[in-house]
Amino acid sequence: MNTLLWILLGLIALWMALRFLPAGADWHRPLVELIALIDLLAAPLLAILVCAIVIQAWPQSALALIELTLVTLWRLQYRFHLPSPMSSGHRDGLQSNNRHRTDTSNQSDTDADSPESQQFNQDMHDSARVHTKPHDLAPATSHPALSLRVMTLNCRYGKADAPSILEQVQSQNVDVLALQEVNSTLLTHLQKAGMRRTLPYLVEGPQTKNDNGGRNALFSRQEPIWSQPAVLDLEASAVPLMLLRTQAGTIRVASVHPRSPQRGAKQWGLGIERLAQLSSENMEALPDMESPAFTIIMGDCNANLHHPTFRAMLESGRLRDTSLSLGCGPHPTFPHCRALLPPLIEIDHILVSQGIRVKSMKTTGVPDSDHYGLLTELCI
Repeated sequence: MNTLLWILLGLIALWMALRFLPAGADWHRPLVELIALIDLLAAPLLAILVCAIVIQAWPQSALALIELTLVTLWRLQYRFHLPSPMSSGHRDGLQSNNRHRTDTSNQSDTDADSPESQQFNQDMHDSARVHTKPHDLAPATSHPALSLRVMTLNCRYGKADAPSILEQVQSQNVDVLALQEVNSTLLTHLQKAGMRRTLPYLVEGPQTKNDNGGRNALFSRQEPIWSQPAVLDLEASAVPLMLLRTQAGTIRVASVHPRSPQRGAKQWGLGIERLAQLSSENMEALPDMESPAFTIIMGDCNANLHHPTFRAMLESGRLRDTSLSLGCGPHPTFPHCRALLPPLIEIDHILVSQGIRVKSMKTTGVPDSDHYGLLTELCI
């Protein structure tokens, strides 16, 4: 029995050590999947610890306790912003943005009342003109801070329930909605449900041979000053992007879905790595105008903070993970199923640039999607 415990603890130690690989070394299967599941090692480690104590295998008990402590500390980062023990050379948390933050207040959002606006031009699903009441995105010098509600959801091959998505958008007063794995059928159902009366402006990624379960899309309450259906050159679903002009400055928003590792681990790694380009001031796809002051990237990233490539992307792009920054614990998003199994891993993310403060965040379930959505309130 003692020998078996040593073997199990040795295998778990090797599993945990995958977290410390250099960025790029995780572009192989099954490394991607194993790294994503590191948080779940707490359960077998606890069982091994109890077993070792019962049989009085004290050396194995000590090693099990050390490994369990490390896994716990990594998870506690989501509550206390603890530095990552034995970090891989890239900061997991990308510290709080105090040095770069603009002066904001904690005031609650104002009610949505302002002038009418027009529907997005050349929409293939809805060409009728609509009138809407934009949220507090519109310029208003009386507000010391801009409050922005955003939501992201993987729609599972376009099967997610359209009325439920709209209900979430309306009840949470969402300003910008990012969807992944969208198809024409879902967009038609959203149109019939009335999505364009709430979020009238749509930027949709084009269909390509590399679609990762479907296309990406962005809906906005405010008319973009510029948009692009595909801004990154990568083998995955095209990344739509829009620029929104606000009282706090221009905001760049993107919906992303890097290729699933099951479809190619190298393409997965390249897709994660290139997300950093979305926050670059010299991004080639942007029009000849002043560089956006803020960046918000939303979507199913097929990665979590244990992946070295994901952490390196955050650092090189000067981005922060909103779930980590909030300090209220992790927000697991996958899988979402009707069984008793809760979501286990956090692979959907909302990433923000410096100067954006996270006020609140929660997950939300939408029928027929295998992911939970993320709802976040940001303050700029």
